[in-house]
Amino acid sequence: MDFLLRFLLVDIPEAFLLLTISLALFNLSVFEKKKQAILFSLLFALTGELLTLLEVLYQPKVLLMFLCTTVLLLGLYRFNILKSVFMGTFAIAVMLLAESIILVIFNSQQLFLEEILSSTMLAVVARTFYLGVYVGIAVLLRVNNFDIRTLFKHNQLNRLNRYLFLLILLGSIEFFLILFMNTSFFLRGNNSSIFALYTPQFQLFFQLAILTLFIAIVILFRIYLNLTINQVEEETGTPYLNSIQDLFTAVRSIKHDSLNHYTAINGLLKKELHSHAKEYVEQLLKETVLIERSADSSSQVLERIKNPAIASLLQSKMVVCLAERISLTMEIKKISQFSHYKTYDLIKILGNLLDNAIRATSYELEENRYIRLEWGQTENEHYLYIENSGPTIPENRLQEIFQTSYTTKKNGEGGLGLAIVKNVAERYNGKIQVKSADGVTSFYISFVNR
Repeated sequence: MDFLLRFLLVDIPEAFLLLTISLALFNLSVFEKKKQAILFSLLFALTGELLTLLEVLYQPKVLLMFLCTTVLLLGLYRFNILKSVFMGTFAIAVMLLAESIILVIFNSQQLFLEEILSSTMLAVVARTFYLGVYVGIAVLLRVNNFDIRTLFKHNQLNRLNRYLFLLILLGSIEFFLILFMNTSFFLRGNNSSIFALYTPQFQLFFQLAILTLFIAIVILFRIYLNLTINQVEEETGTPYLNSIQDLFTAVRSIKHDSLNHYTAINGLLKKELHSHAKEYVEQLLKETVLIERSADSSSQVLERIKNPAIASLLQSKMVVCLAERISLTMEIKKISQFSHYKTYDLIKILGNLLDNAIRATSYELEENRYIRLEWGQTENEHYLYIENSGPTIPENRLQEIFQTSYTTKKNGEGGLGLAIVKNVAERYNGKIQVKSADGVTSFYISFVNR
């Protein structure tokens, strides 16, 4: 009777929860394949009871349960060997963690293993806490939609991600060994006779293994940290370099326009068309005053931007608009300014949207060229709004503009800018709305407040 109750109320729920936790690592639900889940739970529980019946020592039993978990995942779920081993390792680590927690709690109250097992009430409380640890971990993983694959996007492990993977792998093994030793120590301290393998030589072996892994983790962490710093410097420096390039381009354009104006004025003066020259200069002065007012207004807005990389980007785009005679107005409200998002990703969104707007606006007559940028926050969301004059995009092609093959350039180049914007926005669960009518195109990108 005791065996049946333990099998139904402890062993099978334990196996089911371990499977739930293993699948949750990859954001998979245990209920998607119910037959496999039931079969896994029964076979895992039976294996555990069989090893207990045969009085297998604790350490070999843990290793055999790990093998059992891996084989069942391979056979029932058809996962590849690497995925099955990883999930099996995590499941056994969780089992050891739960055992360690329960033993520490009871030992702190001077309650030891033999005493716990001899008392029905204590045994029930211990097993309830034990399964409760499993439930807590499973709920935590599922509620947060955890997926370890997000660490390695598109399964393309660059150098940085390879070191991260090694760190996680070695850290998991070290954690597994520490739990294994601690659990063995606590159980041995309960005068259990099942720990004949827990000898000084056994302890020394594990301590050396843990020390070796720790040294390897420190070395890998240092390499990973250096690579991360280099990558951050590179990603942070890129916007500044691009901004400087835009500034040089704008200066060359302004210089070219200035030479054209000087040439035109010089020609009028040589022909003694003084009234025409005066009219031409007055027109230039009017345009310059309007542009300067717009630039002053934009400069005041830029002073409120906290992120220097974003400010640098907008400053460079402002100069480009000045060179292209595009009226640029910016409204940036006093907000957190996407402080939760990576600078590099914000640069991608703003840079590509403004580049597209500048290119589209250049098709218009100079007097009709304008771009309006609004960067704000409502009660529920952060948003970016960019509106520009230019050719109207047909309604049936509005969704195509986010494809990598779509471009409005005559030479067929480009087509990546808006695809990048969409990719970054989706990464942060953002939404994009596009409208184009009567020579005005607008993009509204919103992100839910965190």
